[in-house]
Amino acid sequence: MALDSQEIQVQALNAKDVPLDSSLVAAIKGGDQAAFEQLFFDYHPALIRFANSITRSRELSRDTVQDVFLKIWRNREHWSIHTSLKVYLYQSVRNQALNLLEKQKNRYKLKESLQVDYAMHISAWEDGFQKKLDLPEDDARLVMNIWMMVEKMPTRRKMVFELHRKDGLSYKEIAKVLDLSVKTVENHMGQAIKFLRDQLTQEKNSR
Repeated sequence: MALDSQEIQVQALNAKDVPLDSSLVAAIKGGDQAAFEQLFFDYHPALIRFANSITRSRELSRDTVQDVFLKIWRNREHWSIHTSLKVYLYQSVRNQALNLLEKQKNRYKLKESLQVDYAMHISAWEDGFQKKLDLPEDDARLVMNIWMMVEKMPTRRKMVFELHRKDGLSYKEIAKVLDLSVKTVENHMGQAIKFLRDQLTQEKNSR
């Protein structure tokens, strides 16, 4: 798989880009449980990963996303969205994750959870990674290697990169979710791509 000289291309893992569906929102507001379940299953995996990038804890990530969906269902009759559904969900998860972290006092436990999650995450990638991406073995290994490099990035930069490349959010949407300027998001993406290029060049030269 060739690397574009202008942009490093990586492939999302089971990422779904679900467009805004006003009829889905209206159905949920009307108490349609099937519509709510559709929303949940469409977004749940990506929101869990996003929450984990903030909390560094599998338990807190699950609690965060569960709380967001519970609030939506319980307050469905008065549910109001003033932006895209995707941005609304990511903003809600971010705010809830920060609220839970504020209440979390055991920092050692969070650090320990991060180490366990990281090891499990890499193991999951290695198991059936090629099959998941439907790529030749060498290409699949390259993509996996790139995502492992992403794990080394500073937290905010990594978050921006993953939201754009894994979840398909635009720079404008990421800016809304993380409360940043679009210019700052662009800078983070530029630094992320430069970092990956440098890392790949170093690996190539060391062979």
